[in-house]
Amino acid sequence: MELMIGSHVREHGSRVGRLAGFELEPAGLRVRRIIFSPDGELGPQAMTRPLTAVNLVHQDGEIELRPEVNTSPMPAVPDVVLLSAATRLRRGGHTVGRLAGVDVNGADSSVVSLLGRAHWWSRRSVIPAANVDVSVPGEITLGQSSQAA
Repeated sequence: MELMIGSHVREHGSRVGRLAGFELEPAGLRVRRIIFSPDGELGPQAMTRPLTAVNLVHQDGEIELRPEVNTSPMPAVPDVVLLSAATRLRRGGHTVGRLAGVDVNGADSSVVSLLGRAHWWSRRSVIPAANVDVSVPGEITLGQSSQAA
């Protein structure tokens, strides 16, 4: 499922905000939670839901949440990384764009690929998850290859 930052999020049939970011486990590149807020920005008004709460992603990118999700508490992990539209994509020590979204395998919550843009008017780039390093906060270091979507 493709989750684009800025997409509308619906819960109980009404819009509750826009997707602002993700919580990611860097060790396994698994998305733990989605983060959304009324204005699509991170801040005190932001809310989170586990990825399992995502019921459907519509063709236009709108995210539909399940009304009630009975999930067990998430296991503790040693590290969690926050990804948002402010996350820089870097290659060879230079910034090449910003994060625009992630493509997630719904079965195991693993990131299949990252989606980025050099500028708001440019095409999206698809970066395979195998070619990324998220060890530095606020940035994603890219490997060799990427392709336009």
